[in-house]
Amino acid sequence: MSKAYINLLNKRLLFSLFIFMLFIFSDYSFGQDVYSIITSKMPQGGYAGAYFVDIDSGSMLVKYNEHNLFIPASLTKIFSTLVAWDVLGPEFRYTTTVYVPRGNISPTLRGNIIIKGNGDPSMSVDILKENLYKFVQEGVKEITGNIVIDNSFFSNERWGIGWEWDYKNPSIDALVLKENTNSFSPYDANAVAINYGSQVLSILRSYGIRVNGTVIVGKLNSDYREFIVMKSVPLRNLISVANKFSSNSYAEQILRTVGLRVYGYANIYNSLKVMNDFYRKLFGEYYPFKLNDACGLSTYNLLTPYSIVQVLLYAYKNYGGLDGFISTLAVSGKEGTMQGRLGDITLYAKTGTLQKVSNIAGIMITRTGRKVAFAIMVNNFITPTYVVMQYHDEIIRYVWNNY
Repeated sequence: MSKAYINLLNKRLLFSLFIFMLFIFSDYSFGQDVYSIITSKMPQGGYAGAYFVDIDSGSMLVKYNEHNLFIPASLTKIFSTLVAWDVLGPEFRYTTTVYVPRGNISPTLRGNIIIKGNGDPSMSVDILKENLYKFVQEGVKEITGNIVIDNSFFSNERWGIGWEWDYKNPSIDALVLKENTNSFSPYDANAVAINYGSQVLSILRSYGIRVNGTVIVGKLNSDYREFIVMKSVPLRNLISVANKFSSNSYAEQILRTVGLRVYGYANIYNSLKVMNDFYRKLFGEYYPFKLNDACGLSTYNLLTPYSIVQVLLYAYKNYGGLDGFISTLAVSGKEGTMQGRLGDITLYAKTGTLQKVSNIAGIMITRTGRKVAFAIMVNNFITPTYVVMQYHDEIIRYVWNNY
C-alpha cells in the first residue's frame, strides 16, 4: 500500500470524523439552546416539562423533566379518545331509537313513546325535530301515554371524579342534548333525561300532536317496536370535535361508550378500567400515570411529557399517520383551540388549560420537513395564561426553525 494512498485514507478518515463531530456538536448546541429557552424564560412560579422526538428516526431532541408528573388538563382527551378509536373504531356510529306500541298508531297512538340511546354526544334539538316529524307523516294526532326515556345503558354518575364544583362540568347521560350539557345538578339522577324528554314533548306538541301524558324515566319492553332510528356521524368526526374544540361533553360521552362496549354498562369504573388497562400495556405496569376522567377537568389526573409523546407516536404509527387519529387534533392557525396560534407552522396539536395549568402537545412538520412529536407542560405558574402560551410557542418555533 503506497504512502500516498495511506495519506488519502487518513484525510478521508479525518474528514469523516470532522463531519461526525460537526453533527454531534450541532445536535448538542441545538439541545442546549432549547434548554436555555426552557429554563431562562420559565413562567414565574411555575415548573415545566418538555419532550421532543423525531418520529422517523426515533431520536430524542429535547428532554426536560420528561418523567415528572403534571396535571394534564385537556391533554387527557388524547388518551381517552385514542382508546375509543381503538375499541369502537373510527367508523362507529351512535344509535338513538324511538319505539312505539306494536300495531296501528294513526290517528291515535295508544300507549307510550319510548326513546333509548347509547350516549350520542352530538344529538341536538334540530336533529330531533327533523326525525320526530315522522309522527306527522304517519298521521299521528294524539298520544295517550307518556314520553319514556330509557337511559339505562349509562349509570347515574353525572359528573367525573375530581371535578371542581364551580367549573362548567358536563352532565353525562345515555340521552343528552348538546345544546345544554352544563345545566344540571350532579345530585339529580334524572335531570338530563327529563330535559331530553321535555324537548321531545315540546317538539311533538309544536307539530299539533296532543300528548296526554308527561315525561318519565323508564325502560323499553317487548310490547314496543322500532319507529325511528337516528344514527350519528362516524366516531372520527365526534373525536375531532372533542380534540379540536376541546369539548368536555363529547370526550366524557365517548369514553363512557367504551365502558359500555367492553363491559356492557357505562359507568365510571368500567370506562376508566378500559382506559387505564390500555395504557398500562403501552407504558408498562409500573410507569407512573393517573387517569380519572375523559376530558381532563379532574385535578387528580397526572401524566408525564414522555408518556404523552409516546401516545402520539403510537397513534401516528398504528392509526393512519397524519391522516388518521392525529388528524382529529387542531391544525395550528386554522381551527379550534389552535386557531390563533402558530399559523405559519404545520402543526397538529391539543392544548390543555385549567387554573394554573397550561399545556400543549402534538406533531409538527419542521421547516426542513422533519416530523416531530412533542409535549410541553407547565403547572403552578402565577403569570397570566397567555404568557405561558407564548412560552410554549417560542419553544415550538425554535425547534421548527432549527431542526
